[in-house]
Amino acid sequence: KRLAAALAEMNCDVITGGGPGLMQAANEGAASNPERVRSIGIRVDLPFEQDVNAFVGMAFEHRTFFTRLHQFVISSDAFIVAPGGIGTVLETMMIWQLLQVGHVAHAPLILVGKMWPALVEWARTHMLSSDPPLANPADMDIPRCVDGADEAIALIRAHHRSWQREKSDSHA
Repeated sequence: KRLAAALAEMNCDVITGGGPGLMQAANEGAASNPERVRSIGIRVDLPFEQDVNAFVGMAFEHRTFFTRLHQFVISSDAFIVAPGGIGTVLETMMIWQLLQVGHVAHAPLILVGKMWPALVEWARTHMLSSDPPLANPADMDIPRCVDGADEAIALIRAHHRSWQREKSDSHA
């Protein structure tokens, strides 16, 4: 919630899956500043999914995970990932791959929490030790693992300042 509120202070819209738990906390943080930002939920139609959380101001429904992920990608300038399940891991790996091949550029991938360093270390250990290697060492630097909101806020603020400079330079 605090991380999303910090994003809202920077005039950044917050996009989640629109569900309960951490997604709801993020939408609530964004909703604390509705005159400046949008609190968005991008849902996928599943028979066991709950309704969109009460803090989503704009909701989108998709029939497939593929179209949902596509909307996430084209709508986002940064990716901050909280702990989650298999769907979260799938989305994270897809974003990592899109950054790796340059289909998404200049967007940070920030992984928040204790579950992520082991995943990145697994990729580093197994993909780089293969002969030939299955990835480049630089690919392992794409995701930035942080322990909590304070570190994520610091990284996103630095990225936001850089993004604003690039944006103003391109309009000059």
